[in-house]
Amino acid sequence: MSAYDVLARAVLALAPGGTLLGEIPDETPLPWRSMRVSVPGVSERSEASPPQAFVVRVSLLISAATDTGALRLAGEATDALEGRRPEVPGWLCGPLLSRGSSQPYTTNVTVQAANKRLVSVPLSFEFAAARLPEV
Repeated sequence: MSAYDVLARAVLALAPGGTLLGEIPDETPLPWRSMRVSVPGVSERSEASPPQAFVVRVSLLISAATDTGALRLAGEATDALEGRRPEVPGWLCGPLLSRGSSQPYTTNVTVQAANKRLVSVPLSFEFAAARLPEV
């Protein structure tokens, strides 16, 4: 399994229930919790660091029918992730650190059941990860 696969699954395991990795399928009911995990490619890694030690960036987009709902879910996600360490056999992971969010914003997507625009809140986290040497 690739570094991306194991690290993304470990972070997803810490996230609130209903969080999906990547795109949200069209038939998924609200609220939506879409997570993306970014592991640097070879060209982005420092030449001085071991080949499997880097900062992993996590983006989470919370979407709901109202500002209040989106903010509540964003708070739940922050509580679930901030300060937690992903656990991956063969890896040493630092704690997830919040790197900010923005105020809720109204998207161009309409929630048909409520006949109103979808409200989203983006959240950002990062953590250090290093593959342990095999013995």
